[in-house]
Order: sequence, then C-alpha cells, then structure tokens
Amino acid sequence: MGGVRRRVVLGLAASLVAIGGVLAPAAAPVARAAADGLELRTAATYTIVPSRHVVRVVVDVTARNLKPNVTSGGIVTKYFYEGARIAIQTAATNIRATSDGAALSTTTTRSEGYRVLEVRFRSSLFFQQTAKVHITFDLPGGAPRSQSDIRVGTAFATFVAWAFGDIGSVRVVVPKGFASEVTGSDTTKSTSGGATIYRATGITEIESWYLLVNADREAALTKARIDLADGEHLVVRAWPEDTKWRDQVSDLLTRGLPELVELIGLPWPVAGDLSVFEVHTPLLEGYAGVFFEGADKIEISEDLDALTIIHESSHAWFNGHLFDGRWIDEGLANTYGAKVLKALGQKPESPDRVSPTDPAAVKLNEWKHPGRITDTATEARERFGYDASWTVIAAIVDEVGDARMRAVFAAANAHTIAYVGSGPAETVGGTNDWRRLLDLLDEVGGSTSADAAFRRWVVSDAEAAALTDRAAARDADRGIVERGAGWLPPLAVRAPLGSWDFATARTRIDEADALLARRDTIAAMAAALGVTVPTTLRAAYEGAQDSFADANRIADAEIAALTALGTATSAVQAPRAPLVVLGLLGTDPAGGLAAARSAFEAGAPDAAAQADAVTAVIDEAVTVGRGRAVAIAAVLFWAFVVLLGAVWFTNRRRRRRRRQAWLADAVGPAPEAFDAEPEAGPPYATLADQPSRPFDDRARDDQALDDRPSDRGDA
Repeated sequence: MGGVRRRVVLGLAASLVAIGGVLAPAAAPVARAAADGLELRTAATYTIVPSRHVVRVVVDVTARNLKPNVTSGGIVTKYFYEGARIAIQTAATNIRATSDGAALSTTTTRSEGYRVLEVRFRSSLFFQQTAKVHITFDLPGGAPRSQSDIRVGTAFATFVAWAFGDIGSVRVVVPKGFASEVTGSDTTKSTSGGATIYRATGITEIESWYLLVNADREAALTKARIDLADGEHLVVRAWPEDTKWRDQVSDLLTRGLPELVELIGLPWPVAGDLSVFEVHTPLLEGYAGVFFEGADKIEISEDLDALTIIHESSHAWFNGHLFDGRWIDEGLANTYGAKVLKALGQKPESPDRVSPTDPAAVKLNEWKHPGRITDTATEARERFGYDASWTVIAAIVDEVGDARMRAVFAAANAHTIAYVGSGPAETVGGTNDWRRLLDLLDEVGGSTSADAAFRRWVVSDAEAAALTDRAAARDADRGIVERGAGWLPPLAVRAPLGSWDFATARTRIDEADALLARRDTIAAMAAALGVTVPTTLRAAYEGAQDSFADANRIADAEIAALTALGTATSAVQAPRAPLVVLGLLGTDPAGGLAAARSAFEAGAPDAAAQADAVTAVIDEAVTVGRGRAVAIAAVLFWAFVVLLGAVWFTNRRRRRRRRQAWLADAVGPAPEAFDAEPEAGPPYATLADQPSRPFDDRARDDQALDDRPSDRGDA
C-alpha cells in the first residue's frame, strides 16, 4: 500500500420536499398551509454514457396530495401543493423537468453535500390529485485528479446512485463491454442486450439507501510497454483521457526501476509482465496504491504521487517472499522509494514526525491491515503505522549502509542463516519474520541500533522478554567466539540462536565452552611434547550439527593419545639398565615413538595404541633381557661341557693309539704281513690262552713295558 489518500464517500439519501399552500373561499379566513400531506413515489434510472462522459439520470416522480380538506363551521378549507423540492447530487448539470411534455419551472440551491431542486407543478395539486413529473439531469465525469468523485470515461466509470421520495425504485444501466461491481444497498442483477442492469424496488428507507457503482472496460485502457535492460517488463494501463498519468508513470518507472535494482541488489523478481493500472482514488479505499502479491499487478491512484509510484513498484521485492511483516515491507518500500527519488533529483521525501507515545500509536508488530479506511481513528492509526515503519527502517538503513543492506537482502532472499559459521551459510526454513530481520541486521548488516529500535517501536511486552533472552544468548555466543580464537561456533549453536530457541542455544554454548576448554588442554599437552595437534577436533567442533558427541570422542582420543605419547616419551628418554639394553636389542623404541607422534599429528586413530606399544616394549625389556641372559649362560655352559668332553675323548684316543703301537712293536708283524694281503674269509675269533688279568695289572704291565728302553730308537 502507498501513503494514505482518503476520500470519504457518503451515501446521501435524497428526499422530495413538498411546497404547500391553501385554497379557501374568499369570505373564509386564511387557512393553515399544508406541509406534510404530499406522497412522492419515484422511479430513478442511472445510465452510464461513456461517449459523453456522463451518467444520465432520469427520475419519474408521481406526486399525490393526501392532505384532506377540512370543514369547520360551514367553511371548507382545501389544501393544495404548487410544487415540490428534490435533493440531487451536487455535480448535476443539464437539469430539466417536464410534465406531459411541457417544461416545468425549476430552481436549485446549494446545501451541504447536495443541491435542492425545486420543481413547480403546472397547476396546484389538491386533495387526491396526482401530478407526474419527469426530471432529467447529467452527472458529468470529473477530470482526472479533480475533486469530483464521479468518473465517466471510455475505460472506467464510477458514481453513487441515490433513491428519492417516500417510496422509490432505482435502476442502473451499465453498457455492454464493461465489467461492473456494486457495493452498498441490496440490488438484483440482470442483463439486457449485453448491458448489465441493477435494480432495487420498494425502497422505503430512502435516507440510508445508496449504491456505489464501478465499471471497467480493461480493453479500452491504453498500453505503454516498458522493457528494461535488467529484465523488467511492465505494461502501464491508463485511462485514454489521461495521457499525463500514462506518460509520467512510464517515465518515472523507466528511470526509477534501474535505481531500485542497484540499491536492493536483487534481480527483478517478476518473471512476466507487471501490469500497472490507473485507478480512481476512492476505489483504493483510503490508499494511494496497492500491490497485488502473486497477481503481478499494481493499482496506482490517478493522483500522480511520485513516491507512491516507486513505492508500489518496490513491492515487487518487498513482499511476503522477502520479509513477512506489514511494517517491514511498507517501511522498506517508503525508504527505498525515497532513495530512488533522491537519486533521480526529485524533492526528498521523509516521514512525518511520530512518537511511540502518540494517541494513535501502535506497536508495529500489531499494525494490521484494516481492509478499508472508514473512519478518522483508522486513518490516524494507518498514518502512524506508515510513518513509524518508515522512521525505523530509514534510520537502520542509514546506519548499515547500502552495501551491507544488499547483503541482508541477499541472505533473506536465499533463506540462509544469519549466524554464519566456518563454511558457507546454511539454508534455513520458515518465514523471514521480524526476528529473522533483526538477526540479519545485526549479524550480516552489523547494526548496533536495531535492537533498541525494535524494543521502542516494534515489539509487544511479551516479545520484549524474548529480546532480553536473545541478548543474553548472543553475549554467551560472543564469549565462545572470543574463546574459540578462530574456531567458529557450529550449527549446533547457531541453529537454535537463529530459531530463537535460546534455552537450547545456552545449553549448546555451555557444551561448546567445555569442549574449547578440552581443546586448550590438548594444545598444552601437545606443546609440552612438541607435537602438532591435528585439525580433526576443530573440524568436528565447527561441523557439529546437533550435538558435540563426535567432537568429544575425538577429544577423548586425542587426550588418550597425548597421555600415551607422554608416557612413551618418558620411557624412551629414561636411562637404561644393562638388562633393559639387552632386552631392547633388535628393537627401535625411538623409531616407534616417532611413528606414534606422526600418527597423532596425522589424526590416526591408533596413535595411542602405537605409543602404548612403545611403552610396553620398554616395560618388558627387563624381562626379555633377563631371559636372554639366562639363555646366553646356558649356551656358554653347554659349550664348556662339550669342550671338556671333546678334550677327554681326544686324550683317550691318543692313549689307545700309543698302546696299539707298543703291542705291534712287541709282537712283530704277522708272517704274511709284508708279503700279501690275507685272503678274505669268514670271520673268526681266538680265545685267550690264559685267563684275563685285572685292569690294574695290565696297566702295571703296560707301564713296565713303557719304561723299558727301546732298542729301535725313534723310528
């Protein structure tokens, strides 16, 4: 809707007022004048005549004198009427009255809201006599932007029909080709020869009867097409009689729409043609223009108000698709309409000064569309709503600036979250209401004044409590942003903030705070060990959707791994006892520790296991070393035993050879010893010729023999 334009149309019930007199015998005294005995029955016909730009009105009046004669003292007093008065529309012209084809004398006088037409009868009207009067006049259509509420053109007509007399009927004829609608009193509708006929009969409540008639012939409207470079396609539909409106509206939209596109930063949102219709101001029911969302249609009053024209065209963007809230859309439309006019070099526009304490003030979230402006209280409330919403939005836009407002509009249009994390802004559901607008103004626009403005102008007391909860939650959120030192809050925190579920948001913020404390513990442990913390925990924190369970599992694993690395590092760096050294032979604890450190830095899930394995190897080295020492001793012992056995065996063989050599020398060779090999034959044995002697005796004999001097020398 545009700025308020009020035209109060009052149905005025017309009445026919009798002009009375008396007639009595010459000798009789003067009798009282008759004033209330004339019955008037009327039949009025209103016919729209587009070619002449008038509504032709015909009123057939049947006047009947019901004032009886009075006889008193032999004198008869007769009451008569010489004429009557009828109240007609102020705009009436070409007034004529006839009776049986003869012209009657008429005079008119002005009154408030109507004119009084006085008609003189051809002759005095006595008791029970009737007179028929045929009255005609025209209701000319007023020029565009004139004070007249009547318009009659080739494309549009509007007027108010009245009833007349004591009992009347009304007939309205709308010519063929016009689509019509009526409001007011009850009528019946029919057609005749293509014309539309509205009828009402037996009307007795003359003073309250009226019929507002509107008739359109869209095919007769002129068409001015606008096709702009950014894809704006408009068709301006004007009354043929109003070329000024057509030309000025077309020129202003041609120059103004590109400015709107630049300021708002969103592409033209209408896919096809946007039709802009000229409309008689009163038909907008108190407004200067109407944008029909979803119908690609704008109706703008004939008044040629520049702000209204740009205001209504801006509703192509500023409607329920972008923001759901009457005050938001109207405030944006007025603010950006004024910006465009300023850019075009026209007179700056600004809201009237208003205050939240004004008598007609209303919290803007409670400013609802009244449907029609029918009284001064509604008009005052509407004026306040338009001016207050304009005041609030204009101040915030001035603070935020055009560039950041474009970012606000882009986020609203894409339905992306106001609280952005480490990645691209997520898409959120629901409508873009005043709460989301406030979030976008704060988070995307960087406003510092919007919260106070909303408290003062926009929200109810109940909604103000939500603003208090919001402020506390946002403070807590800023706390984890600061403590995060680059780690941005995850969706698990940002989503309830964006949906104004502050209880959940505070719980999640506390959980995030605890996790950040664990992160700091991990960082301190890693610094002490000289290892780099992997990015796994940060990714899990910033990517948390609805809980921190995954991030906490990673934190648990990292703390466990760092604890294991600390233990392994101490074990590797500790002095080693000989048995440990012996037990570690063939192992590489330092290499294992380095591998475990690398595994931790890479975020490997088995880093703790690798570190524990290093510690386990060192812890088991004493046992392994002891086992190895025992094994080595056993090997050495058995080697010594084998060596002793080998020495004994060798010595024994030597003694045996020496004995065999002595026996050979003592006995001499066998007879054939030097001649030939003995022939092979079956084995045999020879028993000793003497019993065997004890070993000791043999040993003594051997010793005796050994001590005997050799007669063969050393050969």
